[in-house]
Amino acid sequence: MVRRKTSDSDEQQNTISDRISFVFEETTFHWSEWDQQIILGSYWAGYLLTLIPSGWLSISLGAKLMSAIAIFLSSSATIALISIYYFENISFLLVVSLRILIGAAHGTLFPVTYTLWSQWAVPNERGTLASIGFSGTNIGTSLAVLVGGLFCRYIDSGWIYTFLLSGILGFIWLPLWLWQVSDAPENHRSISNAEREYIVGIIGKNSQRRSISLSALPWKTIVRSKPIIALFLTETCQLFALFFFLTNFGKILREIQQIPSQYTGYILACGFIFMLVGNISAGIAADNLVRRNFMTLVGVRKLFNSLGSFIPCLCMIVFCFCDEKRRILGVINAILFLLSSGFSYGSGYIVNYADVVPAYAGLIFGIVTTISSFGAVIANIIAGIVIKQPILEDWRKLYILFGIVYLVGGLAFMLWASATPEKWATLESQQEKETIEETVPMKESEPNDIGTRRDEHLYINA
Repeated sequence: MVRRKTSDSDEQQNTISDRISFVFEETTFHWSEWDQQIILGSYWAGYLLTLIPSGWLSISLGAKLMSAIAIFLSSSATIALISIYYFENISFLLVVSLRILIGAAHGTLFPVTYTLWSQWAVPNERGTLASIGFSGTNIGTSLAVLVGGLFCRYIDSGWIYTFLLSGILGFIWLPLWLWQVSDAPENHRSISNAEREYIVGIIGKNSQRRSISLSALPWKTIVRSKPIIALFLTETCQLFALFFFLTNFGKILREIQQIPSQYTGYILACGFIFMLVGNISAGIAADNLVRRNFMTLVGVRKLFNSLGSFIPCLCMIVFCFCDEKRRILGVINAILFLLSSGFSYGSGYIVNYADVVPAYAGLIFGIVTTISSFGAVIANIIAGIVIKQPILEDWRKLYILFGIVYLVGGLAFMLWASATPEKWATLESQQEKETIEETVPMKESEPNDIGTRRDEHLYINA
């Protein structure tokens, strides 16, 4: 057993004495502020490494297999984090290495999920299905904040039990995933024939895994495509601010609004639950508006993405006036910020990749998100330069900057977004191209007008 190492402060001693000791005694790791930032940032270093390759591999190897590998690695590494309890001398190196591995595993999940939904979710149901799937992020974050906080408050070395629980839940999920999920409707064992024909009739048959050459993609067309430019700009602007606030909300509540630290966890958990509500409600509402012919598909994408951009922009203005004297307003504003951010996940830019580039949704999303995520890193660098002391006057400069960024991203999506698949990125056109290349390998094929008309007919009906 590692000896108990505690602070000399009476308050912490009293807190520790109230805890229950099961198997592990309480231990403290003496990491400097720089070490802690490196540990926190190591996750994102791994995350960025796998966004692009996972989108490509999910198309050639299959989304089901890639998800299973990701959860197996992340669950194993999460449980392995417990080893730092026994190896205090190398704890820093261990935790950084394992968090890089966990981040790399988690970096595959969003692109892989896009690949899966592009083959399963028809356009007028995509918002509901994708929002339900992506809502797991919010549910997991809320539960982890609440349960992890309770473990650390009432149990010696409660962080160990948090890691154990997270890893075990991953291994419980794994066999269920392998048993119940397939890459495409044609391969599913229990789906009804009517449902299979309905999905395949709209999206197209995609039961064969494909080997994609990145050099063969029409990159000039991709970088000049206005819908993809709109996706790039709005995602860059939203991640620039959203990632920053997700990691700094606790700091803002404590230092600027003077809310006691024991309450910030509950407030943030509540905020993530509201983000979940915004996510799912936007997806369901968008699909209902399309099915009842109240709005077009592109109309609902622009509507909910605008809500996810312009409401946070207004929240930035309100934050400029929220200090310890207006802490209730600050808390309500923070929750409204998270709630409205969920709209973009439910039926905004997050879902729009599968509309515009269904055959390459995971790959294009991975590329754009990798580039956009560097904006989140830049936001922290800017904050470090601008904020000289924890006072509202310094934070106002950041709020104004983030408000402008949200406004730019929302306007770009309003002007250039689309929900019509690019002709070169539909599942049907990709398969026809592969068929032509197999049957006439060395001969330049003529334009396939029939295939083009069929693609247009499919998505007009959808």
